[in-house]
Amino acid sequence: MAMSTEIPLFEGFVDTTMDALRLIEAARRGLIPRVTRRLNDFERRTMIKSGAVFIFSVEESGIKRWTEGLAWSQSRISGNFLLYREVADRSARTANHFAELPGYSSAGHLPEPHLSYKPRGLIKKTITVKIDGSDYHLISYYTQEDLNAGLLRRPTSRPDLMSIEIPPELTRSTNFRYPPSIEETIEVNTGNPHR
Repeated sequence: MAMSTEIPLFEGFVDTTMDALRLIEAARRGLIPRVTRRLNDFERRTMIKSGAVFIFSVEESGIKRWTEGLAWSQSRISGNFLLYREVADRSARTANHFAELPGYSSAGHLPEPHLSYKPRGLIKKTITVKIDGSDYHLISYYTQEDLNAGLLRRPTSRPDLMSIEIPPELTRSTNFRYPPSIEETIEVNTGNPHR
């Protein structure tokens, strides 16, 4: 397996940068599994689903580009994340549906008129964080339907993850468009980040 089966995988929704940092730090400490090699075809078919979250370091895994065999739209910026929508047919014409996603900003992006989004398709949300000179990637998958139905829990729902102290150098990273502390303040004050 690409990940240890002895440690339970985190499944849920990564909403904020602090959620991502908490999960990356948990993976670095061995509290949740890290991907240490490319997923094989069977693992891709069974593990790539709504709620799946994968974390890997380029150095440890040798993975420079994450692939899972699905077709995706171009990336869109959402806070410190990149979002991709699963496409069903690259040749069909459709309207851009990113505007429906929580936290999506269309600033500077043109619509993709040649993409047909897969009905009930996956959304891929990614972030990369540099830690001690190494790139750590978090790749998460969800469906808008599962998110709207409240089926995906956040890392904040797990006391073991919430007890992890995030090293200050992670929150001060210059890689972020939006400082995580500001993002968390918005969440606490409004209960509704990025919206």
